[in-house]
Amino acid sequence: MTLHYPDIFLQFRCICGDCRDNCCRTGWDIEVDRRTFEFYSGLRDPLAVRFVDSVYEEEGCLYMKHEGGCPFMNGKGLCGLQLLYGEGHISEICREHPRFYEWFGDYKEAGVGLSCEEAARLLMGHERPIVFSERQTDEETDSLEFDSKLFEGVKMIRERLIDILQDRGFTVLQRLGMVVFSAEDIQQAVFDEDVKRLKQISGMLAIDGFRIEMMNEAGDHYYIHEDQGLGRMAEIMGKMEYLDGGFGELFSLTREDIERIAECEGRFDREYGGSSYELENLAVYFIYRYLIKAVRDYAVKERLFMAVFCTLAVRLLFLREYAENGALPDKERRCFLVKEFSKEIEYDADNMDIIYGEIQDGGLNSDILCGLIFGEG
Repeated sequence: MTLHYPDIFLQFRCICGDCRDNCCRTGWDIEVDRRTFEFYSGLRDPLAVRFVDSVYEEEGCLYMKHEGGCPFMNGKGLCGLQLLYGEGHISEICREHPRFYEWFGDYKEAGVGLSCEEAARLLMGHERPIVFSERQTDEETDSLEFDSKLFEGVKMIRERLIDILQDRGFTVLQRLGMVVFSAEDIQQAVFDEDVKRLKQISGMLAIDGFRIEMMNEAGDHYYIHEDQGLGRMAEIMGKMEYLDGGFGELFSLTREDIERIAECEGRFDREYGGSSYELENLAVYFIYRYLIKAVRDYAVKERLFMAVFCTLAVRLLFLREYAENGALPDKERRCFLVKEFSKEIEYDADNMDIIYGEIQDGGLNSDILCGLIFGEG
């Protein structure tokens, strides 16, 4: 098996009891794999029996009963089961979170999700462009079917888009604009399963002159006013449900909020410019993690627009606090906002479906995204 991963994947280590937002304390469902359940079912000591008694089955899956957190976490934020039986005997989701994987035959992709504060810290602190590597592992080939030629085509175009997102000769917003501009052509090529066309698109996107031409075209015809885009973003985010209602309020924008944000945006971009690699890395994360799934469902535009929208939404969180406080939120605060965004939105299937639904219905389109990117307040 070939394992493909970003450099921060190997750097990640769970900080356990030092984590301020321990995933074991969340209200998420805790899934238990059959192997782990069977191991504890064969034991008779009180802790093992309590674990078995805490598990229930629903729609063919096993889950642990809990009220606001794992009942086996001790006062130091550590797993009592792992301390007693070792890491090899905790449930797979507990051992792997926040890592994620995607399989295509003898090829496997890996990364770390941003709902974890340590993963968010690694990504936000990565000043150089993220590098991807491969190595061989002893794993069995996955049996799920996929079109191998289309896979190579989508993988190739994803590499080109990541190259664009890491092209620091352009601003982060300009790079996001290129992703929006190219989405329709890439979508059509994937829908037609036209790998030759994907290669042609990739070749054009590699040319600096073509990238500049796209930026010039952006300035020639205007989409919507930026405040309309901010208002639309607020409407979309207002449809979502949040674990922490206070986080949702960060996307509630009054007319005064929008005017204040637009008025200080230029100053924000100048002061934040030295840290804009954070948004670059965030966009790369979304493109890397989600675009490859289009090999199986062909939903290219939805995933590219989602990546741009989510990156712009995080930028809005930074920008709003700058407008309110007259200063950039510090690094720790920015990492917190990224982690919360991932936890509240990216890791909530219903909230992600709202974004995808808006894209599919045309409520979140290239005009709105380009208005947010290129529009003037």
